[in-house]
Amino acid sequence: MTLADTPTSQRKSLPSFVRRLAITLVVALVATAAICVCRLTHRPVGYSGNARISSFLSPDFASGFDVAWEMTASELGVSGQLYSHAKVDDTLVAIFKDKDQPPTLVAIDLRGTQPSVLWHRELTESSAPILTWDDSIVVDGQTIRVSDGQVTATWESPIPDSVTSGSPLLYVGQDLDRSEKMSFVAVQWPVAVVCYPWGKDYDYYMCLGHNKDGTEAWRYAADVRDDSEKPGIPMNVPMANGYVPTKHSINAPEAEANRFLNLLDGSVTEPVSADFTTLTPVTDGWAFIGTMADDSKAPALVTITANGTEISRIPLTDNAIRLRGADTIQCWDETGQTITPTSEQLATTLISGEVTWAHLCTHADNGASPSRITAINGRRLYVTNEAGGADRVSYPSTAAISTDGSLILSIPPTHDDRKEPAPPETLYAVPSGIPLTSLDKIGATDASVFYDDLLIASPARSDSRIARLRSFLGFYPHPDTVLMGITPKRAG
Repeated sequence: MTLADTPTSQRKSLPSFVRRLAITLVVALVATAAICVCRLTHRPVGYSGNARISSFLSPDFASGFDVAWEMTASELGVSGQLYSHAKVDDTLVAIFKDKDQPPTLVAIDLRGTQPSVLWHRELTESSAPILTWDDSIVVDGQTIRVSDGQVTATWESPIPDSVTSGSPLLYVGQDLDRSEKMSFVAVQWPVAVVCYPWGKDYDYYMCLGHNKDGTEAWRYAADVRDDSEKPGIPMNVPMANGYVPTKHSINAPEAEANRFLNLLDGSVTEPVSADFTTLTPVTDGWAFIGTMADDSKAPALVTITANGTEISRIPLTDNAIRLRGADTIQCWDETGQTITPTSEQLATTLISGEVTWAHLCTHADNGASPSRITAINGRRLYVTNEAGGADRVSYPSTAAISTDGSLILSIPPTHDDRKEPAPPETLYAVPSGIPLTSLDKIGATDASVFYDDLLIASPARSDSRIARLRSFLGFYPHPDTVLMGITPKRAG
């Protein structure tokens, strides 16, 4: 007998079932160890940032995404489906709805390592859109302070549920999604305006301005007939020094108008001539594209006061950026607050494409509807084509941008916003369009900025065998996860 024969002989002497059992145990031990390692390496890391409220991304996200925490409905003390969520002051508020149960509003503090629930509130079944207003929300005819859930005011005339589907129109300085009642909409005007139809053919509307405490600030009669010389209903656009333009057409967002509404007292100016399709707020009033007074063919940036008195006409070059409304150029300061240029600063940017008066600006000049971002701080956005060249692209206006303008989090730039399902949001380098990482790597498809270093996602995952198997193996998200916090990937 040789030494080489000894192990073989011993193996042959073992019963076959013993050999199979040994192999099974080894495989099970290896698989268990792999699962344990996988789960340990995919544990939520917790949140340890500076809790800076911002509309910008931290450049630290260039390293990738880590899951800070996952929350289930039961951990939040609610049940059912997550309908929507919003940032109010420094608090996250979310709406949950279970079948045969009224909706529940929950307020969540995200400043700690893990989220903590502040309060719950049961809503009526048919709650109108919930207004987020500074540090409060308005829902079910009450103004509620988000920090502690206290009711600070009861409205004399609550906003009707029909503003999402019918005739009363709600204007707050931000577009309102009429497809969903239980949704949040931010008030960006000093008042919330509701216009009610009246008259035989609904040619007239009564518009009322409401204060945050629910009291009526003012009212005026609006005329929506195209040939009327009376004031129309307000445009839902950014204001200039407390004024917004009025229009006669209800459905056309860029309809011609000829007056300005004072949001503070409800007064309406006399008729004014202006190109309202390019109207943009500036610090000294409004600016729009017109012509020079002595040359009807020479383009000019016309500036008028907030109530319509002409100030100046600044000549523009033929190849200057063309305004197509208030969303053509959007700018922010270092803290993420929206800022407004002077007419001279706006003219300089239109002529040169450069931004020297703001920390970060986006341009949308391709005429797309809805608006799309085509440049950041004057830098055109590109993507590498199949031939290795660079093609100009645009991103949805809802895309998130880093504080230094080097990153953009968005669905792919070639995607049509109106098609479903949408692909997962991806982090791209600017202006090259090189993809760095995607949210689907951590089981999410989209996310919103809460802090500059914390994104909020609500993963849509079915409770299936595959979902549970992925969760068991350490992949995100857990099948029961309703909210997920995402932070920059840590070194190592």
